[in-house]
Amino acid sequence: MNDVSHADPPGTTLRKGAEKCDIEQFVIAAMHSARAERAFIVTSTNDGLMVAVEANAEGVVFLSKPAALYELDGTVLREVVGSRNTMAVSDPTRSIICVPLGLSERLYGVLYLEAEEKPVSRRLVENLEWLASAFTVTLEKRRADEELRSVREEAAAVERELRLNLDMIPALTWIGGPGGELEEASRQWHDYTGIGREDALGMGFLGSFHPDDVQKVIAAWTELLVAGKPGGVEARILRHDGEARYFMLRAVPLIGDDGKVRKWYGINTDIDDLKRAEFELAKSQAVMAEAQRIIETGSWSWDMISDVFTCSAECTNIVGLPSTEITFETLMERVHPEDREMVAEAHGRALQGDELNVEHRFVLPDGTVKFIHARGRLIYERSHPRAYIGTIVDVTEARRSEERIRSSLADAQRAQASLAEAQMLSHVGSFQIKPSTGEIIWSAETYNIYRLDPVQPLTHDAVMMRVHPDDRERIDQTYASGIRDRVPWEAEHRLLLPDGSIRHVHCMVRVETDPEQEPEVFGAIIDLTDRVNSEEALRKAQADVVRMNRLTAMGAVTVSIAHEMNQPLMAIVTNAATCLSWLDRPEPDLDEAIMAAERIVKEGKRAGDVLLNVRNMARNSRPSIAIVNINEVVADVMTMMRSELRSRQISATVSLSQAIRPIRGDKVQLQQVLLNLMLNAAEAMTEKDHARTIVVVSEDRGSHGAAVRVEDNGHGLDPIASERIFEAFFSTKPEGTGMGLAICRSIIEAHSGTLSARLRASGGSVFEFAIPYARGANEPEAT
Repeated sequence: MNDVSHADPPGTTLRKGAEKCDIEQFVIAAMHSARAERAFIVTSTNDGLMVAVEANAEGVVFLSKPAALYELDGTVLREVVGSRNTMAVSDPTRSIICVPLGLSERLYGVLYLEAEEKPVSRRLVENLEWLASAFTVTLEKRRADEELRSVREEAAAVERELRLNLDMIPALTWIGGPGGELEEASRQWHDYTGIGREDALGMGFLGSFHPDDVQKVIAAWTELLVAGKPGGVEARILRHDGEARYFMLRAVPLIGDDGKVRKWYGINTDIDDLKRAEFELAKSQAVMAEAQRIIETGSWSWDMISDVFTCSAECTNIVGLPSTEITFETLMERVHPEDREMVAEAHGRALQGDELNVEHRFVLPDGTVKFIHARGRLIYERSHPRAYIGTIVDVTEARRSEERIRSSLADAQRAQASLAEAQMLSHVGSFQIKPSTGEIIWSAETYNIYRLDPVQPLTHDAVMMRVHPDDRERIDQTYASGIRDRVPWEAEHRLLLPDGSIRHVHCMVRVETDPEQEPEVFGAIIDLTDRVNSEEALRKAQADVVRMNRLTAMGAVTVSIAHEMNQPLMAIVTNAATCLSWLDRPEPDLDEAIMAAERIVKEGKRAGDVLLNVRNMARNSRPSIAIVNINEVVADVMTMMRSELRSRQISATVSLSQAIRPIRGDKVQLQQVLLNLMLNAAEAMTEKDHARTIVVVSEDRGSHGAAVRVEDNGHGLDPIASERIFEAFFSTKPEGTGMGLAICRSIIEAHSGTLSARLRASGGSVFEFAIPYARGANEPEAT
């Protein structure tokens, strides 16, 4: 059974429940297993027993006909439908095997096989039942995929109420979609960032973050989307006046009844002051105690040798017990009963060497319940556990909004160790230089970034040898001028490592400005290599998406392009035959032959222009900015769309203003925009029975530039969808990617222009883009 035929009657219920390939593979496998001559899938409907699929040696056919037309055993079929149990019946000529099928929640069916085996073995029945079960699981999987598409629609009903609730919360709150896009943000968020709603929606909210933190936020956000669990990340947010402050970003998913994420709810808490306090904690115990009071963080330690438990003043304040009564036993007694086992297991793992990191409920003496985040770890002395230290944070109000703030440490040595570990994780190194003595002090991560051996003495020359030769003079001059003028400076440059690899770093330097003392340099070196590589990969991916959209649009007009090529080719053949006929005479007519040959050259050039236009549209090249005649762009696209419009029975009207002056832009990209708009207009009129029209107009807008307008008389724009049609990944078409109009807008905005859409007064839609005129027609081309 190698040939598979298809007949798809519209509205067939069975075709809505599974893909053809799944049904074909199942029926063919069942026939092979039973060595059956014929096989049917029969469904039980309001109209009775209907044959939905017929299979034999010729192939598989999808249909919808009464079972009585195929002389099937109706008694057996009704018995199986009623009992939903497999039946096998044999007579002298054949065996009939009927296996029940659960095609969908409301559609039940039977696999009907006519086999040679008599009687039917139990093993064969079990094999067929297994095949039916696997087939049913496949259908269930497909139904689950369909249900996923309905998630976004269910959330729209509460959008307005959520908007009001967001604005009532005195914090930077927001709501995200299941795919990570921003759907709403509170008024406080917009006021703080200075970003308008339209600019922030989708992925526009990334513009609120400090450029150095954007990739970190994207990575953390992607991890949360994949895991579907609450989480957060620290990042700097730019205030409307340009000041960058650290915030704790927390996101919690709303899980639907189907276990899938419907929405993300987030809150951004300003922790900039806490971050600054964190560095101050390492200087002295007095500063640490005050910082604990400010950030509501208590510290504790357990000396495992003397079995002495101590805690800070803030720790006693959080747990509501005097320090004299605090022991591990009394604290565990106050842990909420439902969390006690979890906390005990976490402490047990910590005493075995793992880090303690647990959040739980804590019951105060007066019965009040708090949420506490505890962290801790063992301190070793000569490879043996010496002490167990940690912190507790009251996160009742913020619910873990400060969970990533490092535990305050007991002394400066431990703080230095913690800082070194943080530098390693964040790829940020620190250094201190005394120019007068040449003394250089580096952190361990700085050595790692420069790939230098900490054992070897550091010198200025040794450090500069690691700087890329092309950047060395610039960095050396910047360093010298910074020390001379005692001003802070920042610079990005490259490092050339011994293995030939290149790393991108960002150097930030502050020079001690006290004129009474020798200058002293303090700085940080940030490894940007991963971010630079990620940005390059992102730029390439964006270019690939634009080209994919262009090729998709080109694919839609392939027939039109082929027709445009066929006309000059046929003309070339005809003129060549004419030329030969004029030459193949006793007295050749050279004048007529020359005229025919000239027509061949003209048509050949016409075919070449078509091919050149298609090649330019399809190639994956960088944007080519040059002087462009917008009317030529319209003419080229109309040539490509001519046959496509004819096949769709669409009449096109073109009105080109001769007053239009040249613009600066990429001709291919502008063709892509117009081609997308015309294809969208053509598809919008698919359901229209007659009088389908598209109007393309170019206009001179004076000092504002040139505009091109595409009008259609299709079904028009949905008032709700029209607000989001230019968002990435938003589409009103079931098979759409949601990238076409988003790419069109990005192209037009890259040309300093605008792209808009509106309803047409007489019915249909109007899409229009406007681009400013070039400053001078004789400007050189730039790429």
